[in-house]
Amino acid sequence: MDNKNKNICWHCLVAETLKTLLEPVGIEVRSEVQVVSAPPKADLILIQQNKSGRTDEQRLLLADGLWDLDADHILAELKITESLDENSLSQLSVYDYLYLGTANLQRHQLRSILISSISPRSEFLEQFAFEPVGPVGVYESKPVWGGVLRLILLNELVNEPQNAPLKCFASRQDERKKAFETIKQAGLFKLSVAFGRIVLGLWRLQMKDSLMRPEMDEVTPEFVSQLGKEWIDFILTATPDEELFSLPKFENRLVQEHREGHREGHREGHREGHREGHREGHREGESAILIRLLQRRFGNLPAWVRDKIAKAELPSLENWSLRFVDAQSLEEIFADQV
Repeated sequence: MDNKNKNICWHCLVAETLKTLLEPVGIEVRSEVQVVSAPPKADLILIQQNKSGRTDEQRLLLADGLWDLDADHILAELKITESLDENSLSQLSVYDYLYLGTANLQRHQLRSILISSISPRSEFLEQFAFEPVGPVGVYESKPVWGGVLRLILLNELVNEPQNAPLKCFASRQDERKKAFETIKQAGLFKLSVAFGRIVLGLWRLQMKDSLMRPEMDEVTPEFVSQLGKEWIDFILTATPDEELFSLPKFENRLVQEHREGHREGHREGHREGHREGHREGHREGESAILIRLLQRRFGNLPAWVRDKIAKAELPSLENWSLRFVDAQSLEEIFADQV
């Protein structure tokens, strides 16, 4: 990652990316965290659950190393341009201890993690007894001073939609490129205008001409979001009308306007085709969500499961999704369908 510009507030950018991604589903994200009763504040990110218990929607958006943590408060320290060392670990332990008291939390309510853009040497992981836990790129250690430290290495996270927003900050350019492509392919830009702008702005920030803009004094979340807005406006302006209105999003919007404008006069004449398209879109969405949920719990899915889901109608998909909550195996979910 280009480190020439020293005015980039990396923890602010990561926090704003997570904020636009997670707050619509009920997870609060803050970039300034009061770890003691008086200033100064530390450059940390706080990911806070507004209600007890993770929803399936939240789990689908949280990266590996985050979604399995049941704590209401997750305190994250970022290492974007700096390498990990012993001070990084001890400092996070201090932040963890201080915040626990300041926020008046019980031990089970808080987990503290390190998120590193640069991959450490294997000697570092061995020296501090970091062992892989669960998903690729996630490690844990039990330091001599107590507690459990979790480490997330952005370069190592698998290239999946839930990891892509964080992998935009990986140190390796090829990993960042894959992350942006995954965001595009998975349609994550559609989650919200704010998230789309910040991610597009991050993509532009990596272009040489963006970092050389003379008016840039400091790279803030607002600046990056503005970069993304300018890029969206440029695309809309530069695209011919006939191409623009052929895009699915614009076509669907026109269909919706047509439906609203003629609902009273032509209710039965035009509705059936639109209704069928809506049902098919809903079915595909339910299929994708169910597959993601099953993969998250059971890993790679056998061919018979994928085949059942591909051929299933919407009621079956909804029924299987409900069974997922309590089922202990794939066979139990598809008990009457195998």
